[in-house]
Amino acid sequence: MNILLLHGALGTKHQLGFLADCLDHTNCRSITFTGHGDSEVPLEGLSMEVFLRDIDHALEKVDGPVHLVGYSLGGYAALAWAAEHPGRVGSVVTIGTKLIWTPDALAEELKKLDPAMIAEKVPVFAEGLAAVHGEERWKGLVSATAKLITGLTDSPVLTDEAFARVTAPVMLIVGDQDDMAGPEDTLATARKLKDAGTVVLPFTRHPFEEIDLDLLVNLLTRFWDGLVAE
Repeated sequence: MNILLLHGALGTKHQLGFLADCLDHTNCRSITFTGHGDSEVPLEGLSMEVFLRDIDHALEKVDGPVHLVGYSLGGYAALAWAAEHPGRVGSVVTIGTKLIWTPDALAEELKKLDPAMIAEKVPVFAEGLAAVHGEERWKGLVSATAKLITGLTDSPVLTDEAFARVTAPVMLIVGDQDDMAGPEDTLATARKLKDAGTVVLPFTRHPFEEIDLDLLVNLLTRFWDGLVAE
């Protein structure tokens, strides 16, 4: 079973490291998106197109269907790739993924993606970003991410037409207290997909580290086992 894990904005493949360890009995791989970790943000900035090329590169030598698991922005990329390559995708799982971007939601997120504000008001977070992405790079990554989600709001990649092209089974996972992805938006998106279900995790906010890992692995295993049974 080929599994590809996709991290969220401002993360790296290590963000999902504990999940990868739990799936070591499968052919599980993870990638770090361009502009994150040790790589520079491209001159043209970050875009979903850039991330989809990263997925292309990761899977170019993989035979058979691939099962995509994406956290937050990684889930958006997973669905976008599934829409472009329906014949290559066995299933998609999104975790805490914001799938409906509105101007109001964008405005709230942009307040959090101000490098100067982060450095001043949330120095511990700034230090963490510097450790992961480099002292000289993290501010540029934050600014590039702000432009990325602005672009996704102005010109969504996941349109109704794109959702219609996703033929693989999809499981959308969201926390009941996730004020970014939102259970309501997640449920609304599930209704636009051909074969999708939604799991709402109790007492769970947006950060990946707050998700009950044992519960998540159990959900994934049951979902994939169900695909085999079909």
